[in-house]
This record gives sequence, structure tokens and C-alpha cells, in this order.
Amino acid sequence: MKHYEELAGGEGRRVFYRAERFDAKTLMKSISPVVNVDNETFDLFDISMSGISFVSPENSSWLDEMNRDVPLKLKLGTTEIFIGNGKIRRIEPHENQHKIAIELTKGFLDIQKILEQHDDLALQHTISSGLSDHAHLVPGEYKQAIGDAVYMLRSARELLEKVEKDLGRNDSRGEDRIKDIVLACEEKALEQWREISKTCLKITQALDGDTLAIAATKRYTELLLTPELMAGASWNRAYMKPLGYPGDYQVMNYAYNLVLEGATAYEKFCHRLGTSTGEFIATRMTMTKQMIASLSSRASAKGQKSFNVASLGCGPAQEVANFLKSSPLPISINFTLIDQDHDALSYAYKSTYPEVSRLDGKASVKCLHATFLEFLATGKLFKKLDKQDLIYAVGLADYLGAKRGTKLVTDLYANLVPGGTLLIGCMRTSDESLSWQVEYVCDWTLVHRDEQEMLELTKELETNAKREVVVDSTGHCHLLIITKPE
Repeated sequence: MKHYEELAGGEGRRVFYRAERFDAKTLMKSISPVVNVDNETFDLFDISMSGISFVSPENSSWLDEMNRDVPLKLKLGTTEIFIGNGKIRRIEPHENQHKIAIELTKGFLDIQKILEQHDDLALQHTISSGLSDHAHLVPGEYKQAIGDAVYMLRSARELLEKVEKDLGRNDSRGEDRIKDIVLACEEKALEQWREISKTCLKITQALDGDTLAIAATKRYTELLLTPELMAGASWNRAYMKPLGYPGDYQVMNYAYNLVLEGATAYEKFCHRLGTSTGEFIATRMTMTKQMIASLSSRASAKGQKSFNVASLGCGPAQEVANFLKSSPLPISINFTLIDQDHDALSYAYKSTYPEVSRLDGKASVKCLHATFLEFLATGKLFKKLDKQDLIYAVGLADYLGAKRGTKLVTDLYANLVPGGTLLIGCMRTSDESLSWQVEYVCDWTLVHRDEQEMLELTKELETNAKREVVVDSTGHCHLLIITKPE
């Protein structure tokens, strides 16, 4: 506790007390406040009991208005929350604009009351928008398809709950029998699910550019269908995104491990429906592992002593663990695993290090923890590494538009040795693509590309680089394979 003589006063201009100022948009997050000065409207910058400031375009001159009493109004949306007068006291530069400070000469701002008004208006807006009926914007055939999907899932739930009840807790083969019937139900349901998905994809693609209809259709899906699937761990994690980003390493592990997650038969069923839908994840991983094996064997046959591989956005790096388990290795191999998620790197290291140890110097694995922005600045990131024989990023281009995707490919290619290979994966555009399921059901936006769009990512590369696009066996993704001339 301080004594009175220890309390420091203000120095310089701060000796003159000013009422505490609050950042207006931080204070009122839901509805951005504006100020009307002399019948012109501006964004409010900050606010205090005795004054306000606002941001004005650089080409506006306020010098003639200095110290003149001007009428002003504060608004939240269309609602006026204050009417008074003030004098312009300061004009300051602010991010290529002007910040204009006004001292109130008539009235004062009751901050607490304004906050209460803001919260009340925000609540009214939330209720109004939440209960507003936009269902008429959703195509009728889409509603029918969603109804079919919900009916299928609820029928499966009813059946599986009955099976569990009939088996009872004392059946020694209960778990095995439940597993068998879950897999049988999933196999039958998957065929119907794929048809529903295909129908919904076609309908949503026809909404092209109609933002209101798209938003209404997406909301309709998330309110009616998504909750039915949330019992499945795979769907739940993809939708809830507990690590803050979609497609985290645990979602990938679900696809790799194929364990029937869940406490009940229906939970297991929904989870399995999700991992079957995401079958391409495991297929893509296997293709990558085979590419590592093929290229490293070729390097060994040419007399190369070691082989350097870098994985950008590595996730759990299951392909590396699987490759290292194959014995003997054709060549000494060095892996660099790069990811934004520390937990993913930790998982990858724990799964690969025992194999590295077993191989006794024949292989190495090092991990780099980098941000997503560092992923995009790959030229700078790869300066820390030797040139690579193989670089792959099989789940990153899905989040990049054409310009950034092209830059990524160009930068990664520059870090290959002569004769090196670059492998880029991306979701595939087709009439059976997963874009409806990931975007509308899971709220997970991915870029889908056709073969020509994949090849366009290489447009900045030298013309004699070999380019090839290979579609995976599921038809849901493809790999762009680029080989640098020797």
C-alpha cells in the first residue's frame, strides 16, 4: 500500500487532468458508433465523458472550424444516443487521415448509459436476425435433400439404439456385434449419403453469386443437418475446430487410424461416416509415402549418398512414420517437418523418433515451428535449410487463392536441388467433390481446383520443368508433381 506522499502527479501537459478516454470500437464491438458533425457522418475513434474524436479523410480541411461551436450527434446504427455541441480542439495525423478531437460544450457523455444502450440494441439485433426467416431463399429441392439426410441419420440412430438395448450389458460378444452392425449400417448409409451429397453439391453450385441465398442455405444446413452428425467425433472436431483452425492433425489422425470413436453405437456410426467421407486423406498420405520411397530409391540407384525431404504443413506426418518403418531404407534420408501447430509437431516427432533411433543414423527428423505467414514467405523460411531433393505440401494450397498458390509453388521450386521434385496437393473440382460437405456441413472453406488450375500454379516456373497432375483413387483430390531439370 502506498502512502499519500508516494503518489506521483502528472508531468508536463499531463498535469492538466483529462477524462479517461476509451476506444469506441473496442468499447462497442457489436454496433460500430458514428458521429454526425455539421450533417457529415464519420467513424467514432474514441470517447470520454467530456469529448470525442473521429477520423476524417485527409483531403478534408478542419482548420477553419477550429474552436468553433458545432452541433453533433452520436449514433449506434440508426439510433441517436447523444445530441449536443462541441468545439474542435485538436487536429492530428492518423494513418493517412486526420483525427479530429472535439471538446463538448453542451451536454456530457454518460459512458455507462451508452454502453447499456449499445448492449440493448445489440441484443435486439441478435434476436431479430436470429429469428428472421430466410428459409424462403433455400431451394425447395435442397430442403428435400436435407430432409432425406436427417431421416436417414435418425433411422440409423433408432436402429442402433434398439440393437444396444437388445444386446444388454452382459453379452460377452456385445462390442464385436455392435462393431459389426455399425460397419454394416455405415456401408449401406454411405451410398445414400454420397447421393445426397452429390444432389446438394449441384444445387448449391447453382446458387453461384447469390450471397443471400448461399447464406440462408448454409444456415439451414447448420441448423438442421449438422447437429445430427455432431455425435461423431470426426464431424464434431471438423465443425468445432478446437485448435482454432480447420483440418487439424487430429482430424487427419481420425482418417488414418479408422478407430470406431464414440461411447454409443450411433456415435461410432457417425464418426465412421465422417472418416469414410475423408478417405482421401489416408489415400493422399499413402501416395506421398510411395513418392518418398520411389524418389529415394532412384537417388540411391544414381549413387547419391543422402536424400533431403521437407514437408510444409506436415500435420502428424504419418507418411514419414510409415516410410521409416519400411526396412532397410534405400538411402540415408533427412526429413524436415514444418507446421504452425506445436502439438502437431510434437505428435509427429514422437511417432517418428523411435524409428529414427532404430535406424541408427540412417535417418534424421527435425521439426520447425513456423506461423502460417511464414509458410507464405517460404523463400525466407527455406534459407535455414539446405536445398531439398523433395518438398511436399499436400494440404496447404487448399487454403490459398491463385496468386498466393502460384507464389508458394514458385518459392518452393526455387529451393529444390537440380532434378528435385515438388509435390503439391489440392482438393479436386468435380460433380462428386466434397465442397458441399466441408463448406455447408462443417463450415470449412477449401479451394477446389481442376487440372488446368493446378497447372496454372506453375506458370512462373521455367518451361522445361516437368509437370504432371495425378488424381487419387477417391477422385476427391489430386497431386501436382513438378520435377526440376538436372
